[in-house]
Amino acid sequence: MASLETIGPLMAGMKSRADVAGLACEALNRMFQKEQTELVAQALRVELVPYLLKLLEGIGLETLENPSATKAQIVKALKSMTRSLQYGEQVNEILARSSVWSAFKDQKHDLFISESQTAGYLTGVSTPSLLAASSPLLGGL
Repeated sequence: MASLETIGPLMAGMKSRADVAGLACEALNRMFQKEQTELVAQALRVELVPYLLKLLEGIGLETLENPSATKAQIVKALKSMTRSLQYGEQVNEILARSSVWSAFKDQKHDLFISESQTAGYLTGVSTPSLLAASSPLLGGL
């Protein structure tokens, strides 16, 4: 993923479709947790950090169902970016100049993140299926 231009297109999608910003921020958080140096480099090139800081101010999150959860994902993504050995100091410098970051950086944000916005897609059917009911192992119908 890091060998492809990933961050720029994702950021462009967030700007054009504010309604999917929550999903995009969750994806960013997960990508940066994997400590992909090239992804942090891409983020710096496309100025993702200032954009995410603007979202933390609430600008662009007005239409989201759960802006607090999105802000929590943003904070976690930014913190993950600061752990980059090669680019973490550059990220920290940008964050240090931000007044909004000082308000968010020390807060515990896990409380705002409920189940993943994509959770449940792969959990399958929650009721016994018709096929299971007619299984010869269960004695059939």
